Amino acid sequence: MMITAAKSTLIVILGLLFLVLLVQRLRRRSGVRIPLGLTAIGFFGSLYLLHDHLLGLYSTLPSLQSGEIDKANAALFWLAVAYTVNVFIKRFVYRRRLTLEGDPKVPLIIQYMVTLLIYMVAAMIIIRLVYQQPIFAIAATSGALAIVLGYSARTVLEEVFAGIALNFSSPFEKGDLVQLNDEWASIKDIGWRSITYLDMDNNSVVVPNSVVAKSKIRNLDRPDGVTRRLFYFLIEYNVPPRVVIDIAQDAMKECPNIIDHEWNDVCLFEFDETGIRYRAALHIAHYNDWWIASDEYFNAVWYAFKRAGIRFGQQRHLNYADHENADRSLPNSALDDSNWQALVERFDQTPMFDSVTNEDMKELAQSASLHVVGPPERIIRAGSKRTSMYLIASGEADVYEVDGKGKETWMAEICEGETVGLMSLLTGVPQKTTIRARSETAVWEISSESLHALFDKKPQIMDNLAEAVVKWQAEETDALNAIQLSREQEQNLMDKRASSLSQRITKFFDKDKDDSGNEGYTEF
Repeated sequence: MMITAAKSTLIVILGLLFLVLLVQRLRRRSGVRIPLGLTAIGFFGSLYLLHDHLLGLYSTLPSLQSGEIDKANAALFWLAVAYTVNVFIKRFVYRRRLTLEGDPKVPLIIQYMVTLLIYMVAAMIIIRLVYQQPIFAIAATSGALAIVLGYSARTVLEEVFAGIALNFSSPFEKGDLVQLNDEWASIKDIGWRSITYLDMDNNSVVVPNSVVAKSKIRNLDRPDGVTRRLFYFLIEYNVPPRVVIDIAQDAMKECPNIIDHEWNDVCLFEFDETGIRYRAALHIAHYNDWWIASDEYFNAVWYAFKRAGIRFGQQRHLNYADHENADRSLPNSALDDSNWQALVERFDQTPMFDSVTNEDMKELAQSASLHVVGPPERIIRAGSKRTSMYLIASGEADVYEVDGKGKETWMAEICEGETVGLMSLLTGVPQKTTIRARSETAVWEISSESLHALFDKKPQIMDNLAEAVVKWQAEETDALNAIQLSREQEQNLMDKRASSLSQRITKFFDKDKDDSGNEGYTEF
């Protein structure tokens, strides 16, 4: 009698727990799915196995009705098993591989097929084992019905089977960047009849599976996320190809969104009546960087060719409108009167040259070189041992601190009239920071030889320079320390989050964990 009471109490507890979890699930609490399935298995299984021990539960019911209740309990038990298996697969199989948005990469069509298969197997078990009915007749009837439906819904079935074929061949998955014929597409969903993707204008596009199956598909995320793009440009015949190739390759190194890859190269591609065509191959880490990387490279190539006096072949008929225009080249020195006189005016506004006479400033200006750079070209590269100072004649530039992995962190902005690179020029130490042009920037380059010749004539200038160097060095040290402190705080925050997440994962897999089902993955 005591054993029967204990079993009845267990069934009552399981029943109450099942009702509570069912209400929570109806409220769309996703964390209760697995506990709900396990509780349902235990509750309906206990009702079926222990009905003979329940005190008077069936005593007032006819035997036929009692048997029907037993079969219903058994059927609900198998449905609970199917539900639990499906939930486990969704939780521990589908969610092992996620897209950037956190959705499972397994297409919905596969998830639906697996769910349908699980419940079909459960239905067959219920028909054969619970109700003792043959399943072959039902299968034959279902097959005949499927033929009728298939004939009347040929178009729909064509899309469905095309979707199944795409999923089994797996040319792409959710989250991949592909090229369908001539259009780039970021795959968002793979359904029964169609796929949904975002085009490069961020529009949602739906394409039938049969159309996708007949398309030329190029997966840009396989075998890895690195994407190679090709550029073609035309240069006049009068420029040696080796010079063009070297300049174009150096311009590629100026672009922060172009990764350092062994297959980055520039080569001579072909000749035509307007000039020599070159091909540049560059690599980017992800397709999202494609547009900004191309913009950086176009700017860097244009400014590099402009400084070298190299003209594009597309404008050949304009370049050679007359003989004087054909011989024109860009200035690369400050010997022009308008150039060096403008530099003298800049020197008058610079405190470090207060004790320099006008004649000395003219001599220093005439030895300087004028360069025009554009974004994202570097005026100074971190680690460079080039001993020159630069005075910003026009435009703006950004100063970046560079860590051991080559990652750049913005520090400050420099504007017209400011001087950079003086510390390296005076002491010979490598440059600590990288300076990139923010806009089109004209800079005067003053070499160490020119400045040292001035020191020999006017030693007192060293005092002004020493004071300026101490001030700039202190400001640079403060900025670098602030960046280092920010990195340490960021790392401490990441460590704290990782520790909290680790504790939650451990708690989730603990057998004695709380059954509340609240996952709380973002609460750290």
